[in-house]
Amino acid sequence: MGGGGGGGKNKKRTPVFQKKKYEKTKKNWGVFFNNVVVLFGFVPPPPPHQGRFGFLVRRLACATVLAYVVVLALAGCTDITRPGEIVGEPIAQGMGQAHIRLDHVNARTAIPGLEALHFTLDFTGPGKEPVPKTLNNGLTTLTVALESGEWTLEVKGYSSENRLTVRGTSSITITAGISSPVTVYLIPDFSEGGTGTLSYNVEFPGTVSRAFLGLYPLNAPGPKQSSGDTPETSREMLISGSPTGTLVDLPAGTYQALIDLYAKGDDKAAVWTGVVHIYDGSTTALTPSFTLAHFAACPPPPVIEASANTLAAKLDAALASPPGSYTIVLDGTEEDLFPKFFVPNPQPLSAQDGKAIAITIRGNGYTVQVTETGTPLFTLGPGLTLAIQDLRLQGMSNNSVPVVQVENQGTLEMKAGSRITGNLSSSNGGGVYVDGGTFTMSGGAVSGNSASQGGGVFAYGGTFSMSGGVVSDNSNSSSGGLGGGVYAYGGTFTMSGGMVSGNKSTAYGGGVFAGHSATFNMSGGTISGNSVSGSKEGGGVHLNTATFTMSGGVISGNDAGTGGGGVYVSLGATFNMSGGEVRNNTASKGGGVYLKGTIFSMTRGVIYGSTAGAGLANTATTSGAAFFKQSGTINLNGLAAKDVMDETIDKRTP
Repeated sequence: MGGGGGGGKNKKRTPVFQKKKYEKTKKNWGVFFNNVVVLFGFVPPPPPHQGRFGFLVRRLACATVLAYVVVLALAGCTDITRPGEIVGEPIAQGMGQAHIRLDHVNARTAIPGLEALHFTLDFTGPGKEPVPKTLNNGLTTLTVALESGEWTLEVKGYSSENRLTVRGTSSITITAGISSPVTVYLIPDFSEGGTGTLSYNVEFPGTVSRAFLGLYPLNAPGPKQSSGDTPETSREMLISGSPTGTLVDLPAGTYQALIDLYAKGDDKAAVWTGVVHIYDGSTTALTPSFTLAHFAACPPPPVIEASANTLAAKLDAALASPPGSYTIVLDGTEEDLFPKFFVPNPQPLSAQDGKAIAITIRGNGYTVQVTETGTPLFTLGPGLTLAIQDLRLQGMSNNSVPVVQVENQGTLEMKAGSRITGNLSSSNGGGVYVDGGTFTMSGGAVSGNSASQGGGVFAYGGTFSMSGGVVSDNSNSSSGGLGGGVYAYGGTFTMSGGMVSGNKSTAYGGGVFAGHSATFNMSGGTISGNSVSGSKEGGGVHLNTATFTMSGGVISGNDAGTGGGGVYVSLGATFNMSGGEVRNNTASKGGGVYLKGTIFSMTRGVIYGSTAGAGLANTATTSGAAFFKQSGTINLNGLAAKDVMDETIDKRTP
């Protein structure tokens, strides 16, 4: 551990502890930190498979979907300090005590213990001398005597390499002669980088013949400028014979973990997904446990017979069939972990003579590779619905077109386990280009792509409906790019679930850009961790002559250099907020929302201000942490409206 306290630029401090005074406190909280609750969800996928998987739950082809929750550990702690109880020796007149406990903000993820970190605690208050403290040697509790009055506590946690790893803030009211318990919830801070370790110990029945572990970054800096199979920070491996192991030198950050099990003799399978935090210099333990109750059987789908074992031949066979729904299953051997199919000279796919054809490609983890520039891998014409599941579509590093193009009256469906990735296009739509058709996404990932406009998805009219899955780590390839993740050019973008995260725009709309009379409806899901370059606007969402209606979901952790860390409402645009949260975004002005458009109306929901605490507060380096108005009309329906608002705008109750 790093000896005296701060890390980086902080001066070393020597904390003073009295052993008897803290003996009981340390013992009881040691019990707490050895019993952390971690909840994981189990969802049964369809049967046999080989290969790699996307970011979220894969293969929802079962007739009945079962949900399971595994409790890996039971939390327990003792209420060691009650309001009014004096801890230790009597304190001086006019003074009170604050009993500080440090904890994680979210226990629904796999996170390392805080014991590997050392902390600086800075107490400040109006008209008061600052009180600096430190916690070392695995301690996460501290009792400190303070003058009565209002205080602000800022906590920073550092790794053994003195890299900032977690941070948190809390407001404290001290009453003379009273001891006040204060819990400070810490959130990750990966700004200083570093590397950490993941240890895994997966327990599963002996009937399991194939076990797969995948680890995928959720906050990567952007797509690699190559057509490599996976980003450097992704890890994929078979763990059938070695369910216990260690992954070292993982870049500090947040990851999506996926474990997929298959019991061949029973024709049953189980899938687990979760979020993993990696801290610099720390070890995160991943220990899910499976029993036979977590496995479910799925009937095999109908399979198109083809004369050759190639995807092209099977597609031709399906298109030549009578109207109806068909499933193509790519097959291979158990030894082929990441086999690839190639589609030579891809041609537009359309249903013949106006008939309706629905084709599902169940890829069993296979990759279909783009082999030539200038032609999308799949172009979907009128009457054709193509669904991809457990299939990876791999682009090229020097392409000029998207991986999939959806024409008018064509439909693309992305389901669990599917992935469109690695395509760097000089035109619009790195992963998917919707040209008047329909794109529905209930699972999988559009990730690691780049394009002039719409790094992940470019929707030119038509409809893009997202209820699950991830659009992540996409970017713009041109200097004036719009929509690092999604560009809605007219038409309708509906988001009821899933995540748009970690995308970056070179101009406007790091996560989503909506313009040209587009309609964007958000009732669920998350837009997080997106950004724009330099002094641009709209880290999460940028609206230009568009209408945005937000009735649910979360816009958080986005960043814009100039205005609108969460949402930027430009000329001719309208933002109607009737639910959801805008939190923890950053910009020079309008950390939460920046208005330069027609109207901002709010009837429900919350936009957090500068004092909301760690993980919630929006931040403005100049003014307007919650809201900044340059022009337009504000209607808060009962709340007083100001052009600049640093305080929280809370309409969660009527």
